[in-house]
Amino acid sequence: MLEPVRIKPGFAAVTVLVWASGYPVGALAVAVAPPFLMTTIRFAIAAALMAVVALVTSASWPRGRQLVHTCVAGLLVQACQFSGVYLGLRMGVPASVTALVISCTPVLTAVVAAWVFRVRIGLRQVAGLLLGVAAVLAALWDRLGSFGTGAVFTLLGMLGFVAGGVYQQRFCRDTDFRTGNAVQHAVSVPVVGLLALTESAGVTDWRQLWLTLVFLVLVNSMGGASLFLVGVRTGGAAAMTTLSSVVPSVTALIAWPLLGQVPTGGVVAGLVLGFGACWLGTATQSSSVARTAVEEPAGGR
Repeated sequence: MLEPVRIKPGFAAVTVLVWASGYPVGALAVAVAPPFLMTTIRFAIAAALMAVVALVTSASWPRGRQLVHTCVAGLLVQACQFSGVYLGLRMGVPASVTALVISCTPVLTAVVAAWVFRVRIGLRQVAGLLLGVAAVLAALWDRLGSFGTGAVFTLLGMLGFVAGGVYQQRFCRDTDFRTGNAVQHAVSVPVVGLLALTESAGVTDWRQLWLTLVFLVLVNSMGGASLFLVGVRTGGAAAMTTLSSVVPSVTALIAWPLLGQVPTGGVVAGLVLGFGACWLGTATQSSSVARTAVEEPAGGR
């Protein structure tokens, strides 16, 4: 019988820091360049670099049906999520509301994952999900705006993230994270690239754009996406998305020295609640959903 798995605290901490850093650095990038153009360049470079890493390390590439599943997961997690979020922002949805929507994905992910894998959601996990929602609300309470017509695209981005995480757990658990990362970024380039053609603005500061792109590609696209793939394999989609509940507060702390935005009392409260949510959501040893994510085929040992 397989031993239940968990997401280790160190892995969770690194993942949260990587995810949270992308928001303020991304803000610096879109301040000098159209968002879809920036994202297209980011995805293309990340795909190329991850392909080089995969080739140098002799990683196995997905083929046939496994390749199709990897592409579908990539379109959901990368293209759908980022396109929906950026379109929503472009149509006037406040950034704080966008962060709130995306950070509440653990609740929906847990429900969808439980339905797909036909398992119960434990009381400890439910408590973690509720704490996660409270953490996000506390962190963003004083900055909540109203939803505009672009909210449909924001919700589309959230659904892409949720569906992609569960799909990744269901169909791509045997895909190598190096080749999977390369394929998922590569397949998303044409989608975001088409959206970039609708943008009329140009780049106002190429130096700042390339500096931020270096960070976003190496840390967020290569590092963050790889952490997500590994985390879904070892802990399950529900546990991984639980980590996003603490991201708004950590983002606010990072934005303090980088963007000069002083954290509020709600940020501190959100940080405390978010850590509690992460501990409850990722440290549940008896999680059947987590166990399903790493179950190996018969004879695999």
